[in-house]
Amino acid sequence: MSTTADLPAPHYSGPRRIGGITRLAANELPHPPPSPVRAAVADNVQLNRYPDPACTELIAALAKHLRATPEQIMLGAGASAILHRLIQIACTEPDHAVLWTSPAFAAFDVFARQAGARAQRVPHAGGETLDLDAMLAAITPSTRVVVVVNPHNPTGAIARQKDLREFLNQVPNDVLVVLDEAYREFVTDPHVVDGAELAQARWAAGQENVVVVRTFSKAFGLAATRIGYGIAPVPLARAIRDASVPREIGAAAQSGAIAALTHQHAMRHNVARVTAERTRLLTELRRIGYAPSESQGNFVWLPLAEDSGRFAAHCYDDGVLVLDIADHGVRVTVGSPSDNDAFLRAAHTWVTGHGHILNAPSTL
Repeated sequence: MSTTADLPAPHYSGPRRIGGITRLAANELPHPPPSPVRAAVADNVQLNRYPDPACTELIAALAKHLRATPEQIMLGAGASAILHRLIQIACTEPDHAVLWTSPAFAAFDVFARQAGARAQRVPHAGGETLDLDAMLAAITPSTRVVVVVNPHNPTGAIARQKDLREFLNQVPNDVLVVLDEAYREFVTDPHVVDGAELAQARWAAGQENVVVVRTFSKAFGLAATRIGYGIAPVPLARAIRDASVPREIGAAAQSGAIAALTHQHAMRHNVARVTAERTRLLTELRRIGYAPSESQGNFVWLPLAEDSGRFAAHCYDDGVLVLDIADHGVRVTVGSPSDNDAFLRAAHTWVTGHGHILNAPSTL
């Protein structure tokens, strides 16, 4: 185990922010969308007019993007709205349950509770892959929905193609599997399958219990417009549309999303910047004594267990806001280089102040 005295002095560029906060808690893209997308949001919206309630142009663009039919497209005010409706539709009895890997997006508990369903939480076993065998073993006759977050939030773990296919082959046909791919664009592991392609192949084989949910909030940098999308078999996609609030997707969201799909090269450029910074963060954190696993999202995960709250408070005192998931760990969004430097300074001073890191590799 490394001691405080063994740690070399860090060299991080950029001044420390004073009087403000570096926001690394919400997995927001640190870079704005390209100018044509910003112009579409700012210039093509008539504030005194209602948006297209059918989202006709956006649905056509998404159908082309996903190689699906317009009838298979789902839309909502963020991916959360679609997930909420899927659970409401699938869980109709008091004993119905929703299963996911924990820790997880806090809204899953809210959605299950609002549907009157039970939460089934499978603890993340650690490491860079999801324990799909444990999820499969946790399915009971009451389980109506299984949410596979791939990459997983907050740990960055993944389900690789072979494992996911085997898992889906064993899930009962009457259990709905939701592939939550909010962070799909940040994946660099070549063994992670495109969920949309996988789902459509299964539909073609007569297995229609898989749906895919994604968002414009992360890689596309449109978090403020609140727009999520996905694909499902036609009857379920229709039910999701019927359950939506009329004109839920605003004109700014529709215009921005259409423009974003037109300018995907800019999205890919921003994603490449984020994944490069993700690699730098992981490398530097390991160098100074932490033990983050590989991440395929736009964030890194520190499994600090009972130290998580104190570490998050320390970062906040240093001007950096990270997400504390009590007694599990801390999730840190990959920000701009200067944002990440601010976090690394805080991470380093935590080490020098404590002399050790919980869960650090024994070789350090």
